[in-house]
Amino acid sequence: MAKVLAKMAHLTYFNGRGRGEVIRMMLAAAKIPFTETFLTERQPFEKLIQDGLLPFKQVPLLKIDDMELVQTGAIVRYVAKKGGMYGADDKEAAMIDMYYEASRDFYYNFLPVLFMKTEEQAVKDAKAAGEDKYFPALEKRLKETGSGYLVGTSLTMADVGFLEVLLLCVEFGGDDFLDDHSDVKQYYQRLVATPLMAEFLKSPFRKRKNDEQYIKEVKRVLNRE
Repeated sequence: MAKVLAKMAHLTYFNGRGRGEVIRMMLAAAKIPFTETFLTERQPFEKLIQDGLLPFKQVPLLKIDDMELVQTGAIVRYVAKKGGMYGADDKEAAMIDMYYEASRDFYYNFLPVLFMKTEEQAVKDAKAAGEDKYFPALEKRLKETGSGYLVGTSLTMADVGFLEVLLLCVEFGGDDFLDDHSDVKQYYQRLVATPLMAEFLKSPFRKRKNDEQYIKEVKRVLNRE
């Protein structure tokens, strides 16, 4: 799918990764400039609901192309289409969806860190899931494509989805987390070295991992203290 230039986008979410980081990564990969509003108190969140901008009473919220989009999957797919990162045809789009959704299942090992599980437990769970399912599947797929990408010959939404979780594997589990899977490690290293991703990872748009301040802000906004 051809790239379609977008105007400046605006993301409203917490000042942390959560369900917003993959959106930030996709915007960067699609070369769509964006600004951010961070929710730290309950009142602005309630105002968004009252204004009808959060039909499901949850964030992230992305304003783009005169639309207000919620639901991370819908947002990511729209950005992927705008950035030419959703395949050349319906078959490629279906494969991209398949691998992107698998990356979300893998990512959920890390999403609850400090909310419902410790970093140590997240690493243990991710290691087990990676060894059992995700690393063998990635190795097989990378051999099939031979391009260094999961679908086609360039970066897609599927690659960005897996990059997000592989970054966490290394950040939480250490540089040797992927050592037993050389193809996956090379894939990870190739993705982080791509100019757009390398620039994003060094920028202020890359958010810190979950900490106590982030947890408190999320709970305060969602009235779950």
